[in-house]
Amino acid sequence: MIRRLFKRIWSAATAVTLAVLVCGAVLTLAIGAAALLGYPPLRVADLWLHGAAGSWYALSSSCADACPLLLTGLAAGVAFRAGVLNIGAQGQFLMGALVAVALSTRMMICHQPVLVIPTALIGGALAGGMWGLIAQYLERYRSVPVVLSTILLNFVALYLAEAALQGPLQAVGTAAAQSPEIAGKYWLPLFVAYTDFHIGIILAIILAVLLWVLQERTVFGFESQVVGLNPGTAKAMRMPVTWRQFQIMFISGGCAGLGGAIQVLGQVHFMTAHMGNYGYAGIAVALLGRLNPLGIILSAGFFGFLDTGAFRVEESSLALPHDMANVIKAVVILVMLVLAGISLRRSRRVGNPGSSAPTETPSA
Repeated sequence: MIRRLFKRIWSAATAVTLAVLVCGAVLTLAIGAAALLGYPPLRVADLWLHGAAGSWYALSSSCADACPLLLTGLAAGVAFRAGVLNIGAQGQFLMGALVAVALSTRMMICHQPVLVIPTALIGGALAGGMWGLIAQYLERYRSVPVVLSTILLNFVALYLAEAALQGPLQAVGTAAAQSPEIAGKYWLPLFVAYTDFHIGIILAIILAVLLWVLQERTVFGFESQVVGLNPGTAKAMRMPVTWRQFQIMFISGGCAGLGGAIQVLGQVHFMTAHMGNYGYAGIAVALLGRLNPLGIILSAGFFGFLDTGAFRVEESSLALPHDMANVIKAVVILVMLVLAGISLRRSRRVGNPGSSAPTETPSA
């Protein structure tokens, strides 16, 4: 048992070290590319690092930018690990934000922050979870692939949010599709004063740790992984496959919905229909984190670091395009996927040392 634990720790440490080296190499290449485009490389690196982590305020901004990515990354990671291809985190994120804004501006049951804030957060999580269940219901009872339904539900959520923000939730005195600003007493409390480090960041990290425990240390986590790897085997073992898929989709959508609620209560304090593509970016975060909640924490932090630093460089006299951060993200993910593929092929060769090519086997 001790040997197995040591082996897992060593594997995790090796993966983290490899990821750090890959990220460092890609950042170096990005700075070199900036030099080829005529930008001073040392100046770019200095502005990027100081803009992302050069002060407590910059570091808190990086964490705040990483928070919605962490929650949508958890939404994608939890679902993909269980074989539920939830591509609808963007729509679930919007529904969570919409319900949180409604519960904190128009539909308050009282005016006490100690009740309004938890109600808005829980309402946002439930809205995201229920939105995800629609796609799972369509797959189970109407044979609509969950990939297709979740993508289409993203557009439904977008237009529903626009309709609500141009109707009952529209701010007074403006023709734009946006909600009124949430009152300051309903904002998420700051964990560190005079920074952007709100308590929602701590909640997101705690949720990631709890999901890791759920996946690695419970029967539910084991059954969910078996359902994802081979639903037929799971049915043969008398596991509740359908029920587990519904539960996973609800948890996944709840994470994304909570991300939307935390974003409006802790960061932007009002809502528009176009709040960023956090749901789609969460898929990249989950892939970089290898679908592991603890890895997703590091992956989201890295993405937040890139985004915050990119804004600092863009706003400087250099005016380096912000898309450079997206290019770095794409390259990092591609490199990690290539390395994962090489590792998988090597492990298969070790498992079948005598086979030089895949052989066909009859189906059972």
